Amino acid sequence: MKIAVIGSGVSGIAAAKTLMKFGHEVVLFERSDVAGGVWALTYPDVRLQNIGDHYRFTDFDWPFPHDQHPTAEQVMRYIRAAIEHYKLDIRFRHNVTGLRETADGWMVDLETPEGKRSDAFGYVVVAAGHYTHEKADIALPGRETFKGQVITERDIRDLGVFDGKRVAVVGFGKSAIDMTVFAVGRASEVHHVFREPRWLMPKKMLGRHIAYMSSARMSTMYNASWVHPGRFEAMMHKRSPSTAKGYAAMVGFLVRLQTGISALRFDRKARARMKLVNPRDSVSMQLRGTLAPDTYYASVASGRIEPHHASAAGFSADALLLSDGTSVAADVVVLAIGFETPKLPFLPDVIRADIAANNDGVQLYRHVLHPHVKRLAFAGFAHNPFHIPGTEVSMVWLGAVLNGDIVLPSPAAMAASTIKVRDWKRANTLFEPTRAYWVSNRFHQYLDVLLMELGIKPNRKSNPLSEFFAAYAPEDYAGVFDEYRQKRGTPRPALPFDT
Repeated sequence: MKIAVIGSGVSGIAAAKTLMKFGHEVVLFERSDVAGGVWALTYPDVRLQNIGDHYRFTDFDWPFPHDQHPTAEQVMRYIRAAIEHYKLDIRFRHNVTGLRETADGWMVDLETPEGKRSDAFGYVVVAAGHYTHEKADIALPGRETFKGQVITERDIRDLGVFDGKRVAVVGFGKSAIDMTVFAVGRASEVHHVFREPRWLMPKKMLGRHIAYMSSARMSTMYNASWVHPGRFEAMMHKRSPSTAKGYAAMVGFLVRLQTGISALRFDRKARARMKLVNPRDSVSMQLRGTLAPDTYYASVASGRIEPHHASAAGFSADALLLSDGTSVAADVVVLAIGFETPKLPFLPDVIRADIAANNDGVQLYRHVLHPHVKRLAFAGFAHNPFHIPGTEVSMVWLGAVLNGDIVLPSPAAMAASTIKVRDWKRANTLFEPTRAYWVSNRFHQYLDVLLMELGIKPNRKSNPLSEFFAAYAPEDYAGVFDEYRQKRGTPRPALPFDT
C-alpha cells in the first residue's frame, strides 16, 4: 500500500520505518525545511526531560556519545542519523492542506515549492506534533499599555533577553520552569506566576535515576488506570481500590522528601515560598510529568525566584497584574502557558468537529484510530516515557489491523470505548489541552493491550523478578515486529479492553 505520513518528528519516523517493514511504500510530508518536529523549534539550552537511553528507536541506538539528558542539538543529530539509517523518503516544504476521501484511499492536497498539487494514497497516518502549532494565549486587559516585552518561550533565541531585567514567567509546565530557572543569575528579579503548582519530579528517587525507577512494572502496576489488562493487577485494583491512593500518597511523600519542598530547615519566609509551590492534588492526577531542574526549589527557598500562586489578570504600564490583587513589576513577561489543542485543519470534517467539541483532544480507539474514519490513523498520540518505542508498537498493531490479523469492533463499539477512556481521564486527571493523547505512567498497561492483541507476550523480561523490579528499556520492544510475523495465523478479535 502507498501510505502518507504527515510530520517528520520522532513519531513520524517511527511510523514510517515500522510500516515499511510490512512492505508498504511510505512517504513523509514535512511542512518545514527540516525534520525533527518540536526539536527544530526549541529555545536555547533546552534538554530532553527523558534520558537518552529511553528516547531512541528500538533497533537504532544513538550512534555517538550523548549526555544523560541530551541537548536539542544532540537530539537533532540523532534524528538526522535515524532518517539516513532507515532511508526514509521525506518531502520537505510540503504542507498538507487537505484530505479528500476516495473510493480506495485519500487524495492528499499539498502546497509545495513547485506549487499546489494532489497525490493519491491508500492510507494516511497523522504524526503532526502537538507542540509545533499555535501557542496558547490569554487576553489580558492593558496589554497595549505595557511598556515591557510580552513574549513566549518560542520567541527567545538568546537568553540575554533576561539580562538585568525584571522577569515574570507565567505557567508551570516544562518550558515555564526552564524559563524561570534560566532567568536566575541573569535577571535582576525573577517572579514565577502560576494558577496551580504542579508536581516536579526529582532526577533521583531512593538513589536511582527516576527514569529507571518509573519504567519498572513495580512503579506502574499500582497506578489507578482506565485499563488493567493483567489478571493479578486487575484483581488487586478491583478488590483493593485504596491501593492506588496509598501508592500515590507514598510517591508524593517521596517526591516532597527528595525535592525538599517541605523541609523544616528553611526560615519562615522560605517555608512560605515553598508552600506556594507545593502541589495540592495527588501525584496520580497529573498526566504530564516535568523533571525538576537542580536549582529550581533551591532558588525558590533562597528567594532568587519569587513564586505567586495566582493568575495573570492584566497589565499596567510597568507591571503584570495578578488575580489576588497584587502586581509584579516587570520588564519582560514570558507567557509559557502551553499550546492550544491541535487544530490539524487538513483533517476530515468529522474529526475536526470532534476536536472542536473536546477541548482536551479528539478521542481515538487504542489512541490510534478514529472510530468513524477509515484508512486514517494517528501516530504518537499516546504520550508516555517510552514515546518512541510505544509509537513503534502502536504501528505494528496498525500494520496487523491492515493485514486483517486483528478484527476491530464496530465503529459504534470503538466510539463507546473511547468515551469510557475519555470520561475516566476527565474524572481522574488534571486538564491538559492534549489530555486525550496522554498515556503517561500507564504505558505498561497501554502497551500490554496492544501486544496481547498481536498475540505477543506482554511481559518482556526473562523472569518474574526482573519483570517486576528491573527497568524497562526500548530494546525490550525491539523484537515485536518479528514476533508478530512469526505468530501470524487466524485473525483474532480485538480484546475487550478500553484504551
